[in-house]
Amino acid sequence: MLQQLNQFGLSVKGWMLALALVAGAALLVQPAPAQAHCDSINGPVVTAAQAALETGDVNLVLPYVKPEYEAELRAAFQHTLEVRELGTEAKELADHYFFETAVRLHRIGEGATYSGLKAETDHGPALAAADKALETASLTEVYTLLDQAIKNGVAQKYEAVQAARARAAEVGTVETQRERAEAELIFEKYVYNLYNTAQDQAVSAEGGGETHTHGGEK
Repeated sequence: MLQQLNQFGLSVKGWMLALALVAGAALLVQPAPAQAHCDSINGPVVTAAQAALETGDVNLVLPYVKPEYEAELRAAFQHTLEVRELGTEAKELADHYFFETAVRLHRIGEGATYSGLKAETDHGPALAAADKALETASLTEVYTLLDQAIKNGVAQKYEAVQAARARAAEVGTVETQRERAEAELIFEKYVYNLYNTAQDQAVSAEGGGETHTHGGEK
């Protein structure tokens, strides 16, 4: 790769600028939406990509891309290793380029959209518990977290139903009956969706694939 660059008369600084342009928004790390995970700079794909670069073992990040994108990731890996030798600034740009490539290919493989790396972020208690379960081989915290969250959600919506029913019985207007009906539907749909989500085996890791639910609904 470096020989090819030399044929075009690119200096080290010129190559660094070209790499920054190729990487696109690599250095303009975007704010992370609540659902971001694999897009973030501290997500599992970038973590694996960092380990791959530090150890020189691309196999550490290859599991995160589909087989059809492996060749592209391998090529990016080799280019990055070469450019890293040019100096500190080149290393930083090259690493971001590789992180962008790894995450982009990962997202494409999941059928999900990709709009650049997101800032390091706290992904919330659910992902933290899931990550800890993978590290410790224990589901205790996951079960505790989900059990409490589900109980709280169901209880809140059920209490809303009871309050709406009491108001409808007391006031007796069409509007209060409408509020009662809406509260009941919200409660039913919440329970229904919770159950179907728990049963669903076809949801992709990134949420980009099709979600199949029982009853023919999505």
